Amino acid sequence: MQFIMSLTTSSEFVIRGGDHEHVIGIAGDYGNGIRLGYETMRLQDIFVEMLASRRFEICEFSLANYIMLRAQGQDWLTAVPIFPFRAFRHSLAVTRRNSTLTDLGGLAGARIGVEDYSMTAAVWFRGLLESEYGVDHRSITWVTYGNQRFALPQEATVETTSRDLEDLLCASGIDALLGFSLRDARLPEPERRLRPLLADAEAVEREYYQRTSIYPINHCVVIRSDVLDANPPLAAKVCEAYSAAKERAYRRQLGASLVPWGKMHWIRTFELFGGDPLPYGLTPVNRLVIDRLGRDLLQQGFIRSVPVADQIFTVAPAIGP
Repeated sequence: MQFIMSLTTSSEFVIRGGDHEHVIGIAGDYGNGIRLGYETMRLQDIFVEMLASRRFEICEFSLANYIMLRAQGQDWLTAVPIFPFRAFRHSLAVTRRNSTLTDLGGLAGARIGVEDYSMTAAVWFRGLLESEYGVDHRSITWVTYGNQRFALPQEATVETTSRDLEDLLCASGIDALLGFSLRDARLPEPERRLRPLLADAEAVEREYYQRTSIYPINHCVVIRSDVLDANPPLAAKVCEAYSAAKERAYRRQLGASLVPWGKMHWIRTFELFGGDPLPYGLTPVNRLVIDRLGRDLLQQGFIRSVPVADQIFTVAPAIGP
């Protein structure tokens, strides 16, 4: 009797990304010999390491930085139309509690702190100032750290500092800060030295979305092009993994049972976004958002022309919820 052994080869790829509820359970086998793992990391570390050494095969990545790379003719990364993190940016600006600033339009001529000038959140914020409040970003002095991911546009007015930006704001060295995970926010309310610049940013952001259909995309998912060339089915499998994980999260209504009134907030939010706050794929609304970010990058001097979405995202099959 002759025995024939069938040998199959498999490859495992580890995705590095944020600790989002809707990526729980991505790890698994997806056919074609492809197994995916998922490792959470600090997102800024992923971006910096990817730009410095191209270390990861697949990872979450800054959408603005990806568009900038492709606009420069660099094609060592290929994005799939998966957008794991979005955020409105009206609420990003914080100022001192005793500041007279109450409106984003008042930031003309101000000094604003930002961790990295090219970060997607900052690009969206400057675009908002221009389009919604008539504030030219060039009228602002942007105060940031010296280790920037990309070269600064020539027209930008930028100062670098070695001081902690939050401390600088509290000491009146800057007027406002694009704040993330501030230490001040962890203090009891009476002890806080800072406050959001807008008193009711959520109301402003809701009105903005209802008027423009823009829920800003901040991150995409990228695959190193050499890895994708060697494993053509990988793009579709990554899309499948993210889509299936998001569908499970929606079905379980993650987070809705953790806080009072969470269920009603979940229902109202899904009604506002037509049943899917995080749409994947190159849908008409996603094309609108990507093009808007591209035009903001152009207006701010980061790129010379706006890339077409179909030319910088790999074509993938239809993506569900």
